[in-house]
Amino acid sequence: MPNQPRDLECGEYSQSHLELELLELLTQIEVPYPWNPTALESETYFSTVEASVAPMWLPDETEFAPQAQTAIAAFERLWSANPSETSVVETVRAALVQKFGTQVPSSWLEAIAERAQTLTSSTTPIAQRLVQCVSELLPQWTPEDLQVLARPFAYAMRGESLDSTVTTMSEKTWSNLSEIEKARLSLAIARYAVSELENLSA
Repeated sequence: MPNQPRDLECGEYSQSHLELELLELLTQIEVPYPWNPTALESETYFSTVEASVAPMWLPDETEFAPQAQTAIAAFERLWSANPSETSVVETVRAALVQKFGTQVPSSWLEAIAERAQTLTSSTTPIAQRLVQCVSELLPQWTPEDLQVLARPFAYAMRGESLDSTVTTMSEKTWSNLSEIEKARLSLAIARYAVSELENLSA
């Protein structure tokens, strides 16, 4: 680098060299941009900048409309391919209401659907997820007791335990179920909700 001073070649900036650079910048005739945007001279600068970028803008809305429609259609396709969490919860809640709505309060089903949705990406074992889905609804039960009741639903083959539990309790109304029957039915519903979510995300 032949034009650089000797001290720059060595990788060191001397104080005098830095002072010269600062002085040169301060005495420049052409100002890089206006220091005070409200000054009258600034208007000329801003007009020049706007004129230089004007060709990049579309001249009117009619040229922009087809591109906008294409972009909106692409967003709609992406949106429908990846349903939002709200629509997934609504789908699962509707499935629960259809299967258990005549027997179980809808607020109960909605709480299980929402809790199951929050646990979809969880790596915890299925039995623990079932317990987490119903533990707030059944505060009188300890997590250990619910874990024991959840095992048949977590590890049953092809939903055998789920179907038999639902069939057994379908003759009774919610108010006529014992506490243990409510707990077992709630865990069965949680298992059904988890299965529905797994099918939706597959």
